[in-house]
Amino acid sequence: MRIRVIDIARPSTFDIDPDGRLDVAVLDSLLKRCVAAVTNSLKSPASRYSALQSVHISWMFEAMGFTHVTIRSLLTQGSKTPACVDALALARLQLEALYSVCLMVQDPSFVDIYVKSFWRDAYVRFLLEREEHKSLARFDEYLNQRALPLIEELRRASGVTDEEKATVEAEELGAPLPPGMTEAKIRPFPTPTKVIDKVEDADRKRMLMRLYPEYRRLCGFAHGSAQSWMFKNAFWERSVTRQHLTDAQRQGVFEKEVLDPALLHSSLAVIQSACEAATLYPADVELKAVVIEAWNMLSEMNLLGRTIWEVRAKSVLGVVQS
Repeated sequence: MRIRVIDIARPSTFDIDPDGRLDVAVLDSLLKRCVAAVTNSLKSPASRYSALQSVHISWMFEAMGFTHVTIRSLLTQGSKTPACVDALALARLQLEALYSVCLMVQDPSFVDIYVKSFWRDAYVRFLLEREEHKSLARFDEYLNQRALPLIEELRRASGVTDEEKATVEAEELGAPLPPGMTEAKIRPFPTPTKVIDKVEDADRKRMLMRLYPEYRRLCGFAHGSAQSWMFKNAFWERSVTRQHLTDAQRQGVFEKEVLDPALLHSSLAVIQSACEAATLYPADVELKAVVIEAWNMLSEMNLLGRTIWEVRAKSVLGVVQS
């Protein structure tokens, strides 16, 4: 899918206060409350979702909360260290989680696909390790008595059938399927562009399309883009690049190019994921209340946040904002 500017640009009819200050401690607290509210709601399986599916979604939200803490830790180090730039790669992880959540709340089957896809990756890694180390006696106990039972336990917990396991072995090892079994491939969980194709709700699709350029930019920091190492050099005390920048210039680069986008995209991903989860619990007043409170703060402090609020969140939460 090609996403063009003309397809996603939404001219602003509003502005934010450019001199407004974001209270990061308050924002962090709101994110924790969003995660807590969602995980509390998921203790009661939503309609069409099994208890196990609800647990898996809950784990994803808890993981997003942990990742935000790591991002904040990196950002706290400021421009004194190149490590702060890696917060952008983690922010990409947060946005990717939002794409996944959007499919999971659309259809419970995507929770199963997500979990089975994880198991397949783990099993392929086990098969590779077993093939490479099967002639080394010191690996016998680990491969056969520890790793294999764990893989089997994970398989049962992930709902992977005997046929699906055998199909992975056929694909990876060239082993024929056992008699009486038919091929049953484990579907890979869709990447963000494919998520957009599969999303059915028009507003949800528009939101994900608008966020895709943000996601692509952050992908560069996960893939070692030139921009990534340029920023790191600017913050490295022994770098020639750093020597050509004043402290004020370095701080400006840090705030505009690292701090603001990392904090924004991590926060937006968590808050909007909670907003999407709220569609599973339309009568949960407490969940909606904390998400509305978080969105009120974010939409007033950032133009992209305000755009996503207008495109998707406001209609989900049933809020009229002037």
